Amino acid sequence: MAGKFLFDPLTGDPTILALERAKRPQSFDVAVESIAVDATKKVDPFAKGNEHLTPPATYQDADDWNVRCFANKYPLLLDHEIIVHSPFEDKDIEDLDCAQNEKIIRAFLNRVSFYGSQGKEVIIFNNRGGKAGASLMHPHSQIVAAQGFPGEVAKEKSSALKYYNEKNSCFWCNERNVALAAGARVVRESSHFVVYVPSACRWSYEASLVSKNHKPNFGFIDEQEIHDLAVVLRGLLRAYDALFDRPDRNFWIHTMQYEPYHWHMGFLPHIKVFGALELGSGIWVSDKATPEDAAAQLREKMQALCRED
Repeated sequence: MAGKFLFDPLTGDPTILALERAKRPQSFDVAVESIAVDATKKVDPFAKGNEHLTPPATYQDADDWNVRCFANKYPLLLDHEIIVHSPFEDKDIEDLDCAQNEKIIRAFLNRVSFYGSQGKEVIIFNNRGGKAGASLMHPHSQIVAAQGFPGEVAKEKSSALKYYNEKNSCFWCNERNVALAAGARVVRESSHFVVYVPSACRWSYEASLVSKNHKPNFGFIDEQEIHDLAVVLRGLLRAYDALFDRPDRNFWIHTMQYEPYHWHMGFLPHIKVFGALELGSGIWVSDKATPEDAAAQLREKMQALCRED
């Protein structure tokens, strides 16, 4: 059966849903080994006690720190920081308790506030594993700041404004409500957040997290939302690990200072590789599951893990 085009309801970006392609014969092993650190040969520059190997802290939660931020020694842009999740080289967000994950979120918020006070936009992103772009094993996220970003963020920003001018409502609020009304694409609904698989997801098992409270800026979330986000974030990442045996993965936070934007998170597990169509045309191919099937599998894993806790 031939695939079909799906189009992002905000930007119009195309995805081909082609589930039959997953059944095609394979002559190549497309697995890519994750980049890891051999502790016997390399010093972990992010470990507690090795602070002298990094630039000075721009933020840390305490002198005997649990979360630490500092300038990236190999920056993409002038303002580019590392956010070390914990002192532990072998524990990531899904392995840490919610109290520690709240500290990570507060570090995110501190840096968003710092750059926002300078009138800069920010992108927070996380790479885990070699296929996802990580170069060091010690779990960390990154933040880049600039006066503005071209590409996907700029397209979202302009499309959100156009959508608001045409419909007098927020795109992400409406998409969240559409997902909740249908139910089949919802992975998790909590007190403050909804996790769902987009109707035109670019990549199989891609997910979005959208807050129930309309806020353009991630930096505006309150204490209750911080706690809830720590719980939901840990649960979703654990579900990906359970479903795909701890895959390489990315997540990101898109946030703006002003209306009519709505901050949100995106998640993408690396369970396939890019082909020439994606790279050459900008058309994504989702060939592992429908949005509804992907959501059902992630939802089942999250529910099972919650019962175990």
